[in-house]
Order: sequence, then structure tokens, then C-alpha cells
Amino acid sequence: MLTMQKKAFGVVVVLLLFMVGCTGGRGRPEHALRLAMIPTTDPGKIARESQPLVKYLEKETGSGIELVVPTNYAAVVEAIANDRVDIAYLGGFTFVQASRRAGVLPLVQRERDQNFHSVFITQAKSGINSLADLKGHSFAFGDVNSTSGHLMPAYYMRAANVDQALLAKALYTGGHDATALAVANGKVDAGAMDELVFGNMMKSGKVTPEQVRVFYTTPAFFDYVWAARKGIDPKLSGSFADAMLKLDASNPEHKVLLDLLNATKYLRADGSSYNKLRQAALQEGLLK
Repeated sequence: MLTMQKKAFGVVVVLLLFMVGCTGGRGRPEHALRLAMIPTTDPGKIARESQPLVKYLEKETGSGIELVVPTNYAAVVEAIANDRVDIAYLGGFTFVQASRRAGVLPLVQRERDQNFHSVFITQAKSGINSLADLKGHSFAFGDVNSTSGHLMPAYYMRAANVDQALLAKALYTGGHDATALAVANGKVDAGAMDELVFGNMMKSGKVTPEQVRVFYTTPAFFDYVWAARKGIDPKLSGSFADAMLKLDASNPEHKVLLDLLNATKYLRADGSSYNKLRQAALQEGLLK
């Protein structure tokens, strides 16, 4: 019960931070840059671990930084579409949504985001070895608005003629880490998730090779990107982009931040790179 209360308190804190940060309250610095990040894993954990990035950006941009990590992907799209945040860290699909809805502007992304993959995992001793083997089994996606946790896995599953009943009955765990744990604990037979989150969970021992294994990796696609709201002061978005592009792995202080961000370097982003995701989202009926 105590653990559940702590988790509930953490979610409330994140939500309160999001509400305060997005309403321009009296406590907000006059020249604050409002940032939001999609919750690829636990929101509170992301917010805590991102504090070194916040301090770096404050130093480089000369602006106060307010960072919020809400409890679902859709909240970030709503925030940037309604000018409640200035810059957001989005997945490829949430960027496509926000771009179509509010004309958000792509700024920068990790080099690896231009060649990203989803991994399909199952229990170590499972008889599932291909997409065709999924028939008759249970399956988990992450957030419905996730690129690597839903959109692209579903797209490639349909392309492979995977049983439609499996897709219709799929569990949505809400996050990549939750998907990995659902498979590892036998709640579902298989699931799809972000390749980096899976790799990090394996390295940290949160899941082990004795519990889970990868049985399919998707073709590459563009994914995560930092994007700015339409109408933002170009000097403000420019200072942010320049700060991220400045990160250099040969600089020990920068290397710490890059490791935190699972990055080796940042590159400028181009909205046209997401045409494949737009097509996939339209075919899946997920883009309005």
C-alpha cells in the first residue's frame, strides 16, 4: 500500500508541475523557456535524471528552464499545440501529430534517431521466433501514441499479415519499460518497444536474457525529435538548438549529458524526414 501511495504521489507531483509550467503562473521566471518531454519511461524518473540537462540549457541559453514530463504522450501534443510549452521532446508519431495540428517546427535530434528501430520481445524459452508465430498469443504495445512502441510495430505487423485478432486484443502498457516487464513477468507472450529502452533495461538488469529475448527488429525509421511551437521567438528556439548541437562527446562534461540522453551527437532535424511515418499513421487510421 505504501509503495502505491508513493507512486500516486509521484504522479500527482508531475501533474502539478505540468499544470504550473503550462499556465504561466506568477512563479515562472520572466524569460523562462518551457520544455516538455514525452514519458518514454517513468515520468518522475525522467524529470529527475534530466536536471543536468536543465542546468546546461540554462547556462547556454541564458534563460530559465522549466521542464515538465506528463504521464502520457497526448498531453505533450496538447501542450505544444496550445502554446503551453515552447519546445517539446517528441516521438516521431507525436511530432507528426503536432506538426499536422499546429505546425510545430523540428529543431534537432540525436544522430541515432535518423536510423531507429523497434524490437519485438518474448520470453526466453518461448516458441515465438517470427511475426508469423504470434498467432494465438497475447501481445503488448506501449503508449497508443508511441512511434516505436505502437505505430511502426503495428504497421510492420499488418504488412506481414499478422493475425488481426491479436492486434485488436493487444494490451497497451503505457510505456516501453512497462512492456518489457509485462513480457518478462508473463503477463503477455510478446511485445514491441523502443530498442534503446530495451538495451538499457538489459544493461541495468531490470530484465535479463534468462527472462526475455528479441525475436524481430523492424526496418529503420526516423523517431525522436525536439520541436518548437509555431510562433516561438526564433532567437529562443535558435539558442536551444545551438546548445544541443554544441554537445561534443570529446568534452568530458558534454559526454556525461550525451550519455544521459543516449546520444553521441545532435543533428538538425527536417520535417520531410517523417513522411514515412505520416504514411504509416494514415494507413493505421491514427492520424486525423
